[in-house]
Amino acid sequence: MREDELRRYGITLIEKYSATGNTFVVVDSTSIELSDEEKQEVVLSVVEERDGVIFVERRDERFFMDYFNRDGKRAAFCGNGARTFLRFLSEHFDVQGKVSIETNAGVLVGYTKENVYVQMPEPVVSSLIPKKELEDFDGALITVGVPHLVKYVGSAIWEFDMEVARLLRHRYDANVNLFNVLNSSTFEIRTFERGVERETLSCGSGTTATAYFVKYYVLGNNKVPDRLTAHTKGGVLNVLFESDGIYLEGGVEHG
Repeated sequence: MREDELRRYGITLIEKYSATGNTFVVVDSTSIELSDEEKQEVVLSVVEERDGVIFVERRDERFFMDYFNRDGKRAAFCGNGARTFLRFLSEHFDVQGKVSIETNAGVLVGYTKENVYVQMPEPVVSSLIPKKELEDFDGALITVGVPHLVKYVGSAIWEFDMEVARLLRHRYDANVNLFNVLNSSTFEIRTFERGVERETLSCGSGTTATAYFVKYYVLGNNKVPDRLTAHTKGGVLNVLFESDGIYLEGGVEHG
């Protein structure tokens, strides 16, 4: 979509970011109203090879994040998208310190330092998946704003056939996260994202769902506060277990 076409909708500011390899276009729509149909048209026009598009809006006294995957469909939440949203607010609206933001998964808090921290929706374990359904691997369905299948594939993670992950995505209608535990504080992860329909370099809500499963179901660790570090193809994410919730921390860059 050309700049003159964006101006037809009243859009004058868009930015491109990478949040630990998860790539987004951010659209400032704080001073305009776009219908869902118009948003979908904008998404499909500007997303190109990126993973999703974030619309920045105002709802009463809060900023509201409306997130769309690259397929043009709204998603209830995106963890790396929320961190990107906070970076955009700090750069263009001088939002500093701890701030509450509104999302389709509820009101969350976050703050921007060198890295960006955002509170995540509380993980909800829908079910533990029988091993026979996961080729004899342990796994579970966990919702962190959006549904995730987490699957403990061990050291086979980097050779795992992502075509199998694609099939699991459709079988469970969920994002698919493959992981390997390295030690009591570190794991590695790959994600096939629903709505992006491919493997992404990282997924914030998927990393959080996996960290929750690793901490409470694999390690049996109930300690709070606590921190787990995730190694993704796009870099390092930290999941912080605090008394007031779970936070995702990582870098956000232009590009």
